[in-house]
Amino acid sequence: MLDQELNRSFVALLFNSRNRIRFAMDDKFKPLGITDATWRTLYFLRREGDGVKQKELARTMGIEGPSLVRLLDSLSAKGLIERRIDPLDRRARTIHLTQQAEPLLSVLDQNAVQVYNELLSDVEDSDIQTAMRIFRQILDSGACHE
Repeated sequence: MLDQELNRSFVALLFNSRNRIRFAMDDKFKPLGITDATWRTLYFLRREGDGVKQKELARTMGIEGPSLVRLLDSLSAKGLIERRIDPLDRRARTIHLTQQAEPLLSVLDQNAVQVYNELLSDVEDSDIQTAMRIFRQILDSGACHE
């Protein structure tokens, strides 16, 4: 039987940990005119590869389409991404990083590593591996989805 109070505490700590990371990233990226949300979009866009469909990117990021559209609008206005019509499906849009994004991504990556190092400096690698295993189980559970 599941311990409901333990589960609630775990989820609360998970949410608060994500917020702590988000706030630390926002503080680090603020001088660059980037928020954690826009950095995450660039991160996932680069990870998924050039020409990912907008709908697929939203799914990968775990956010709703309208939220992604606002983020993409902001990145497009800064000249960091381009939207193109998908040659295989004219109703769909593909997203592409611009050359202007690459130097910024390099700086953002360096800043992100500094934040990770600060937040995780006292955490053992084995504990991080255990947490990652738990997060993968949560993501793979299929209990709740779109």
